[in-house]
Amino acid sequence: MTKPVGFDQKVLLHHLDFTARHTKKYSRKEMYDLLDGYLRNDITGLKSRKNAATMLMKIWYLVDDDIVSVRDSALEMLPTLTREERIIIHWGMILVAYPFFKDVAQELGKLFRLQNVVPSVVIGKRLKEAYGDRRRVEVATSAVLTSIKSWGLIMPSKNRSYELINPIYITNPHIQAFIVQILLHVFKDTPLQMDIIQNHILYFPFNYDFNLIELRQYENLVFHRQGLNTLIVEHNIS
Repeated sequence: MTKPVGFDQKVLLHHLDFTARHTKKYSRKEMYDLLDGYLRNDITGLKSRKNAATMLMKIWYLVDDDIVSVRDSALEMLPTLTREERIIIHWGMILVAYPFFKDVAQELGKLFRLQNVVPSVVIGKRLKEAYGDRRRVEVATSAVLTSIKSWGLIMPSKNRSYELINPIYITNPHIQAFIVQILLHVFKDTPLQMDIIQNHILYFPFNYDFNLIELRQYENLVFHRQGLNTLIVEHNIS
């Protein structure tokens, strides 16, 4: 069975900001109409505009029930965040909404751990191995890479390659709690080791040192020891 792709168009940061800012204010139809009007400034084609609106709605509006509380908490803090902090919030919501984006981020994260420059052809090859050698996979891979580039997280290098721009350092404890919750959702609520999710490859454009004192204050997260030195985090389902 062919794996779905979905992420097939470049997404701009101000499109994400706009969608998040209006998500709780309008009905579904009103939101689609609002996005269609807003996107006309950047996207002239009707089909492309509809595709972009569908993606934005999936990221922020039409989220699965088990992520609604995380989404709502993120929406509450967005107006107070810096541009860089907003990027990581959008990043997390896209990881949940689009497994294809998650897989591209994972491959980029792995390669940037090993080298400073990552050829786009290598990313494309790995995604085709997972999703099939289809034109749609090429388009989607390009859409993810150009989106991340437009957010100022990677920059083009020689020979159709990319370099990582200086990572964004995240100290806000609310965002760190968001990072943990997103990873738990991405990995299907499997308990995770804190030393593994510390600067996880899925968050390769960002750096953060978890403030465990602050994180332990979040009621929806539970921490416990496994053995002498391993700290585990999972969702509080009580």
